Order: sequence, then structure tokens, then C-alpha cells
Amino acid sequence: MDENTNATGATGAGTESGGGDAAGRFGKAREYAGQKYEAASGAVRDGYNSVREKVEDVDFGAITDQIRTYVRSNPGKALLISVGAGFLIGLLLRRDDDD
Repeated sequence: MDENTNATGATGAGTESGGGDAAGRFGKAREYAGQKYEAASGAVRDGYNSVREKVEDVDFGAITDQIRTYVRSNPGKALLISVGAGFLIGLLLRRDDDD
């Protein structure tokens, strides 16, 4: 009986160390993923704050006045620019009907 117990104990110990090894690798992978998540989250947060600060600094009233002045002084160019922009947006949003 002692031989069976020893054999079973040895098999159990081998399984435990294999399970421990897998758990250790899982823990390391989890830690690595957590570190990468924190780094990416921080980078996105910093980028968002940077863009938000730039947008807050923009004077949209002054830009609107500049656009109105340009359109009043160059109506033909403004019309062509708006038609061209609309055409490009239409191309980008158009679905391919060949499907």
C-alpha cells in the first residue's frame, strides 16, 4: 500500500507543480497585460487632455468671422471648395453597389 500511496503522491506532486507553473505563467501574463493596459490608458488620457486644451484655446467666433469674410470676398472659390468637399465626402461615404 505504501508503494501505491507514494506513486499517487508523486503523480499528484507532478500535477501540482505543473498547475503551479501554469498559474505562474498566467499571473505573469496578467501582470504584463495590466502594465500594457495602464501604459496605453495613460497615453490615451494624455492625448485626450492635450486635444481638449487645444480645442478650449480656439476662438470659434473669430474663425467664423474669417470664413464669412473670405466667402464674401471670394464667392466663386468658396462655392467650388464646398462642391469639391461635398464630392469627396460623398465618395468616402458611398457604398459599393457591386456586392
